Amino acid sequence: MSNEPDLRASDADREAAVERLRAAALDGRLDSDELEERLAQAYSARWRGELARLTEDVTPPLVFVRPERQVNPLAIVSLVCGIFWIGFFGSLAAVVMGHLALSQIARSRGMQTGRAAALVGTAFGYLGLTALLMILLFTLAI
Repeated sequence: MSNEPDLRASDADREAAVERLRAAALDGRLDSDELEERLAQAYSARWRGELARLTEDVTPPLVFVRPERQVNPLAIVSLVCGIFWIGFFGSLAAVVMGHLALSQIARSRGMQTGRAAALVGTAFGYLGLTALLMILLFTLAI
């Protein structure tokens, strides 16, 4: 048990416990006699702890499952194109895919990761495009 003092039960607490008991009876966890007995106890309960004891063996605890976070595939593509394909098309693809990945990651509300990969891929893409521009300007100047 917790060290916190037990709070007095409100009408809403009692109704919520009654609903859980009725759902348990519909699921076959309680027979009709036990349901009537527990409903009477729920309506006469003064403390929230009493309500919790009435429902703890018939209702499963609430479990919140957060879906796993996934790495954005465009972030990986951007990183690979930026690192391994330094030519014009690879650099351009790294920049485009990186910006698309960053946009998707921002809209995913924390469900996608890979922001660092997208940033690095985008940076390498811009570096490749800058190098290409420098080579073109150098060749034209000669």
